[in-house]
Amino acid sequence: MSKILLKGGRVMDPESKRDEVTDILVVDQDIAKIGSIESDNEMNVVDASGLLVIPGIIDLHVHLRDFEQAAKETIESGTKAARKGGVTTVFTMPNTKPVLCTKEAILKYRELFKNARIHVEIIGAITKDEAGRELADIDDYPALGIKFISDDGFDVNDEALLEEAYKKAKEHDLILVTHPEMNSIGIGGVLNEGEVSRKLGLPGQPNEKEWKAVERGIRLALKTGARAHFTHISTKESVELVRQAKKESEFITCDATPHHFSLTETEALRVGTLAKVNPPLRTEEDRQALIAAIKDGTVSFIITDHAPHTETDKGDDFMKAAFGISQIETSLAASITELHFKQGIPLMRVIELMTLAPSRFVNLRVGRLKEGYPADITLVDLNTEKVVDRMAFVSKGKNTPFHGKVLKGWPVKTLVQGSIY
Repeated sequence: MSKILLKGGRVMDPESKRDEVTDILVVDQDIAKIGSIESDNEMNVVDASGLLVIPGIIDLHVHLRDFEQAAKETIESGTKAARKGGVTTVFTMPNTKPVLCTKEAILKYRELFKNARIHVEIIGAITKDEAGRELADIDDYPALGIKFISDDGFDVNDEALLEEAYKKAKEHDLILVTHPEMNSIGIGGVLNEGEVSRKLGLPGQPNEKEWKAVERGIRLALKTGARAHFTHISTKESVELVRQAKKESEFITCDATPHHFSLTETEALRVGTLAKVNPPLRTEEDRQALIAAIKDGTVSFIITDHAPHTETDKGDDFMKAAFGISQIETSLAASITELHFKQGIPLMRVIELMTLAPSRFVNLRVGRLKEGYPADITLVDLNTEKVVDRMAFVSKGKNTPFHGKVLKGWPVKTLVQGSIY
């Protein structure tokens, strides 16, 4: 029997609204007691004084690569990076090579989880090979424990096929996660269509490319009664569409990323292709709309869209560089910095958006500090300020527009099922 005593930390739990300096006793894999606890010789005592003690972060949208993309990331490197960032549970997207669209591919990918350092769940593809022409083997998904379906990286632009996907999702009680992007609009755009793209002489993606897809998805979701989730929304119009749709249906939701609510298109002038993401970094007006949506509850939770690439993939040519940000190591610090320290959102609310809210969204037992529940716990130093150094990342992907930015509030220790790192 192993015992770990987290002594004298500021324990913050969004479910119980607990916010007090106290102790947590972990026995084996679970939380045994929260309160004033005397240490003994059998305990591994961790001095948590001055630290924030919160549930482990849950990230419902990451790309762990592996398979034929192991040069970009592996299950092992990606989950080690997650653990360093205070993340204890991730849901990984299906755009691996091969794509996670069949029972065989999913089971083969699961075999790699023996290398995982945290909890990993799989999101199944909507269409075969994410090609948007034929539905994947969705009927097989429930027995495989799949809770989400998504063609992230692409949208399903055949409306009739997308409607069938919504019907399948409803039939099997799955959440359809849309990467909202109309292929027919802003073809070839590599940045936000605006001042920066014009200055650099590059094709841009207008806001319409995203919000038209959100509008279509909402219409089909309301028609079919399916659960529709719009991921990494980035425009003020998308925000307003979801805000109004949520008044009609509790089954319509969205999330946001730290890079979209912290940064704008101007980062492309500072760090070049490191700022090439999809959807692109937008304007200050769009960024402020996202922050307002976080404050009023339109945004349900925070995700990273962790998308690691090699240095060669990123290169220096905007037209050829891959889209994506390696973010799982900086997401907590970036969210605390922008939302709490800069925007004044209560710390409890920020932590809720990264723990309890995603946990409830998919009905997980983690994401809370509660006696008898799994000991997935993150310790954070709110006073630590660090300059982001991408080359110090544990992830194989060093691609981040946060490079050189000062963030405050970093994870310092992570417990996963009672094991401390």
